[in-house]
Formats: sequence, structure tokens, C-alpha cells
Amino acid sequence: MSRKQLQFLGFMLLALMLVLAACGDDDKKDEATPETTVNPDWRLGLITNVGGTISDGGFSESAHLGATRAVEEFKLDYAYSQSIDENDYEIQLDKHIAEGRNILITVGFNMEEITYQYAVAHPDVVFIGVDQGYSDKEDIPENLIGLQFAEDEAAFMVGTLAGLMTESNTVAVIGGMEIPPVVRLAEGFRNGVNYVNPDAEVLIEYTGVFDDQEKGTATAQEFMEQGADVIFGAAGFTGYAGIQYAAREGVWVIGVDQDEWRTNFRAGEQEGSERILTSAIKRVDSGVYQAVASIVTGNRRSGIFLLDTASCGVGYAPFHEAEASIPEEGAQMLEAVWRALAAGTLDTGIGEDATRPDSLSPGERPDVPDDAPQPGACEG
Repeated sequence: MSRKQLQFLGFMLLALMLVLAACGDDDKKDEATPETTVNPDWRLGLITNVGGTISDGGFSESAHLGATRAVEEFKLDYAYSQSIDENDYEIQLDKHIAEGRNILITVGFNMEEITYQYAVAHPDVVFIGVDQGYSDKEDIPENLIGLQFAEDEAAFMVGTLAGLMTESNTVAVIGGMEIPPVVRLAEGFRNGVNYVNPDAEVLIEYTGVFDDQEKGTATAQEFMEQGADVIFGAAGFTGYAGIQYAAREGVWVIGVDQDEWRTNFRAGEQEGSERILTSAIKRVDSGVYQAVASIVTGNRRSGIFLLDTASCGVGYAPFHEAEASIPEEGAQMLEAVWRALAAGTLDTGIGEDATRPDSLSPGERPDVPDDAPQPGACEG
């Protein structure tokens, strides 16, 4: 082998050694890179109600969004379970506790009793019950937080818009089970309608179910036959189907819990999306986040945590495609009602010892103090 060939071979071996050394350094760098720190003190879990999923456009999805916000901010380990039937509640709760999860979120009124029982039995675990009030219990354990929402306020707001938009003076509510949150929605809506339009008739039917789409469609048909030209869906998937049908038939509709133009009507892709006026929103995500944050930061809430208009817990969705059809008077009235509720100068008339507000005279507005909050304060 010539001298030049030996020199070339030497250069090649040197280059190969340098490459291998560089790879070794990279491997060391990778080994030294710290993994994302997880909070060692708290592990979070979430169990949905029957039929709920983390993409259902309703309570379960909203609760999941609030949980993931807390997970990102406080570096929490997190897992969720979806319930197929009521037998899953106990199974999933036991599973999460066995995994060492010490903050558990249960979603929905139907999980109230079992959440209470587990909170009593597991004092070292903190439970957050969404839409749970434990009103039949003498004492609420310190490790239990019941998230409740002033749904009557959200429904009252959108009811005022329905009262101004109706031309037939007949509007309607598709209700689900006749349970306290749904009753507050239906009655709050009725009082909101009559606050601005005392001549309007409000039809209410409790279907007894949240997941029967055929029942929702049939109920909407019945209401339309009775002349309803604005329909409020407050019955989960039953209500979703009802207002979808009504919207396709040209009736104005109003959603519930989430911005249903984005969820139920797929951000304008679903037929009839131009007929949804707004939605009565319950900020489950905000409530879940605030509850988890209070636990992790050592400022734990206990008992009932009520989220209302003033705390940005309830509100109404943007008008989206329907905006051009809503008269300026309607938009201004809705904002004025939001501000009056937030300021405490207007009451929905729902609850013990509550008095239904007198109807406004034509052209009259609710009493809104100059320093009343603005809806924009709750954006995001």
C-alpha cells in the first residue's frame, strides 16, 4: 500500500472516530436532559357521567378542558375514564383510587350520591363533583367540593333574547330529566322571556331523558305544531337533536351548556347553523380549573362552590351566523341583562324566597350601575 493510500486511510479512520465521538456526546446530552417535572403531591383523575366523553361538546368535554388546563399549569399526572353505564361509576372510582389518584372529578348530577359516599369513605382523596349540590345531606365532608352553576341566570339571559325574537309569541323548552339544574334552566328561561315580553307563552316539556334523539325530534315537532318559533334545548343529546331538527325547519333555536354553534352545529358545517341564536353557557371548565387550583395551591375550597354571572361561571355564546338577524335592541338588551345580573341589581326570580322580576315596559332597560362588570371581562 502506498504512502498516499495509508494517509487517506488514516484520515478516514480519524473522521470515523470523530463521528462516533460526536454521537456519544449526543447520547450523553440526551441522557442528561431532564424529563418534564410532575408534581409529586397530587394525581388527578376524571370520571364522566353515562354517555359523556371528552369530546361530547358538553359537561364532560368542558370538565376535561378545565382539568387539562390545571394539568399544564401545575404539572399534574392525569387520567380520565368514560362511563358506559352506572355500574362503571364504582369501578372507575376504585380504579383511580387504586392508582393513587388523590383528586377525583366526577361529572354530572347522577354521580352525586356515589361521589358523596366515596368522599366519606376516602378522606385522603379530594373529590370535585360537577353539577352536584348534596342538598339532602346534613354535612358535606371537607374533602368534597360541589360545583354548582347559576344556570337560571344563563337561561334568563337567553330567554330575554327569545322573548324579543319571537313573532308568534310562543316559545318552548325541551327539558331533560326534571332535576334541579334542568328546572332552573327551564324556569329561568321562562322568566327571562316574560321579563321583556309578558304576552309570550312559554311551553315546557321534560322528556325524562338526555340521550334519546328521536324523543328530542318528536318534542320539537310538537312545539312547532303549537306555533313555537324559538326553541331552547336543555336536555343533552335529546335537546341537541330537537334543536337541530327545528333549525333545519327554519325555527330559531338556542343551545345550552356550551357554544352549540361550535359543537352541535359543527362551527357552521351542520345544516341549520344559521338559525342558532346563542347558547346559555355554563363554564364547567372554569369551575373545574378553579377547584383543582385551590387544592394544589393549598387554598382548598370545601362545600358548595357556586359559579354565577359575576364570577364568569355562566353567560351566553356569540351570535355567530345569526348576528345579522338580531336587532340592535336585542343585542343591547342581552348585554344589559348580563351586566345587571353581574352587578346584583336584577334577580331571575328562581329559588327560595325569590320574587319574579316585573316585566319591563316597552323601551325600558334593566338597572345597570355605571360600575357594573362588562361581559368582555370574562373572555377566555
